[in-house]
Order: sequence, then structure tokens, then C-alpha cells
Amino acid sequence: MTKRPELPEALARWADSPGGRAFCEAARRRIANGGQLDRKMSLTMTPRQRADLVDLFGTSSVSGAAIRLDRANTALLNGAHALPLRQLLIAVGGPLHTNRGRARYRRIVKKADIQRARSTLAARISPVPELANELKLLTALSEPASWLPPQDSLTQTRTWATYATALTAAAEWFQGRARNWKFGERELAVRALGGSKRWSDATKTAFSHLVGLPFSEAVYTADTGIRMLGPASWKLQRLVADVSAARPFVDLPGRTAATQGTLDIQAEGVLLIENQETFQALSRTRVPEQWLCIWMEGYASDALALFLSHLPDIPLTAWGDLDPPGIDIIVNLSNKSGRTIVPVAMSEQLYQTGYMLEEDRTALDGWREHAERQTRTAPEAFRPLARAIARNCGRRCEQEGLHEHVLPHLHGWLQQYIGTSAAARARAQAPW
Repeated sequence: MTKRPELPEALARWADSPGGRAFCEAARRRIANGGQLDRKMSLTMTPRQRADLVDLFGTSSVSGAAIRLDRANTALLNGAHALPLRQLLIAVGGPLHTNRGRARYRRIVKKADIQRARSTLAARISPVPELANELKLLTALSEPASWLPPQDSLTQTRTWATYATALTAAAEWFQGRARNWKFGERELAVRALGGSKRWSDATKTAFSHLVGLPFSEAVYTADTGIRMLGPASWKLQRLVADVSAARPFVDLPGRTAATQGTLDIQAEGVLLIENQETFQALSRTRVPEQWLCIWMEGYASDALALFLSHLPDIPLTAWGDLDPPGIDIIVNLSNKSGRTIVPVAMSEQLYQTGYMLEEDRTALDGWREHAERQTRTAPEAFRPLARAIARNCGRRCEQEGLHEHVLPHLHGWLQQYIGTSAAARARAQAPW
């Protein structure tokens, strides 16, 4: 790499003057757009900027609202610094490239990156006989111009990152199986992917296609505790947990409770709660007498989604923060579980009475844009709240500040869902 030339102190001060900065920026733009340094360059100047330019280049180079670049170059070469104009611009802002040259450079870099990624992946899977066909498909890819993986790969993905991650994990998995070793989910991610949290739903699916097993059978998966309160019990040969008798709550292993033993739900419905303090506050209300209350822990976990998918056809409701992430958590959990989840206490009216988080303008702009997207993409029951957030400049309202407005009435609000069909619950528009 060519070292950027250093400017003499006096010339560096000039380059940092109002006129110097304006001139260098304009000249570099000219070159980027394919222009030359041997003709006139238009430049709108303040009196101060003009004086800076005359000071370095002389009056013959500055004419009206233009700079004679050929004369400026001659003046700079014949002056005390004996430096060509192009070298001045390089010293100030780095190498000079045209826009066309930059595009060509980016294409060259992309091609090299793709080739390197393909070679690295091929080297990783080549010792694994079970992936011989994948290696054949990979090495048969045409000249690298696209990140798309092979069309006939067992991964069944068109995303390179998902494809490469799944193949890398599968290579490690097959080698472990040859040693009669079964990996844990995070163990395999650490060994193959460089971190315990590198799995995504897409890479798990692609990996499963490669190894020919469901993900939960291919690796040991750690169960996740689900904190709950209300009319339910779980038995494995004998009673393991009586949720209705637990105060303030009990944790059940989500995947195990959903798939093993007997899960007896006496509740009229389920109420999902985003935050822990709000979840514990429910024990001071009548809600747990009829509703199974579950803490979401602030995200849509796989274990909770599986648990919900195994519940009987009873109403599923959720109360989260009145903000874009609160909406996203519930929508994601609904999508992952395949169950309709209706929001409660997340209305436009309650949002307007809430206490707004104090955030800077940049954060608010981001939340406003997020809410605007949700007005188009979220299920209809969430859109009034999203519109209210967007109109209110993205300001967010946490559910804890609404306890006084919600908890005394929540049991009554939930009663409308008892005995209603899933279709009716999906159409429901809560007034609160």
C-alpha cells in the first residue's frame, strides 16, 4: 500500500483553512466524476475562501467563480513547496479514484472475497465423505460473481451465509459422529461456528437437511425454563408441579413439559407477559384464578413457542411494552408457535395515558420508522398502537408504568375471550 505523503506544516494549515477545504473537496469530486485537473473548475467562494486560494495559487489562477486548475498546478509546483496539485489532494484525502474505478475495484474485491469463501468452505468439508456431493456442487460453481450457493444443495437455501454455516456445522457433526460423539447445540456452535449463539432458525433447518435428522435429534438441546402462575399442573408418572399452588410462580422445563408426561391445563386461557415485575404483579389480582400467566422474558423463545403449540384451543393473549419491540415479540411468538395471540392492554388509548421513555432524537427516529413499518406489516390488532407510536415521533411506553391503569381491570377485560373461537379472537379489537 502506498503511504500517503505528508504535507509541510504551512501547506497542511492551508489545506485546513475554509478555502483549502472547499477547494480540495471540490477537486476530489471532480476527479471522482471523471474530470481532469487541466481545465477550469467552478467553485462558489466566500470572500474568505477566495483569499485563501489567492494566497496559495495567486490571482491568475482564481477567476470569478472558477479556478484555473492548470495554473494552480503550475503555481504550486513553482512555489516554495514544489508539489504537484494531484499530490496535494492525495495527501489531504487519500488516493484518488474515479467513480467508475471505484465500482471496478469493488467488483474485484467482491470476486476475491467470494473465491476465498468458496475455497475455505471446500477445504473444510473435503475430509467428510458424507458431504462429497456438496463438495462437488460447490467446486462446480461458475466464475465467482455472486454469493448464491449451489442450486441443488441439500441445504435448500439461496443465502450464502446460511449455506456456509450449515455446511461447516455439518462437517464438524459428521466427524463427531465418526468418533461416536453427539454434540450439544451450543457445543457444536462453539466448535464449528465460532460462538455459542451463532445458530439461527434458518441455519438449523439447513443443517438438519444435511444430516438427515431433526435438529432436536441431531444434537442435545438444552431445555428452557418457563415461568408461570395459574390453573395448571404437570405430571411425569407422578405430580411434578402444581402451578396453581405455587406462589409467586413456578418454572417448568418448556420443551419437556410440552412433549413428555401429562400437562393438565384447567385455565380458561393464557396471558403472556413481557416483563418480570408485571408478571409477578399478577399474583395480586384475580387473573391467575382463571388464566395461566406466563412470563415471556422479553423474547420469543423456541421453548415457549413449542409449549404454546401443544396447548389446547384456549384463548392466547399477551400484554407487552407499548412499543415496536413489544409488538415484535408477540408477533414472532405467534408465528413460531402457529397460534393466534391477541394483544390486551396495548391499545392506542392506554398508550396515550402512559409514561414515555426519555430517548435522544436519533433513537426516536429509528423507533418511528420501525412503528411505521408495523402499520403495514403487523397483524391488524397491533396496527392502531403502531400508528399511535409513529404519530408520537416514535416515543415508547413500558408496561410497568401502566400497572395502576391496567391491573384493577385486567381480569374483567380478559373475560370477553372466554368461550370464543380462535377466529373470533383473531378478529377481536380490544377497546382498552
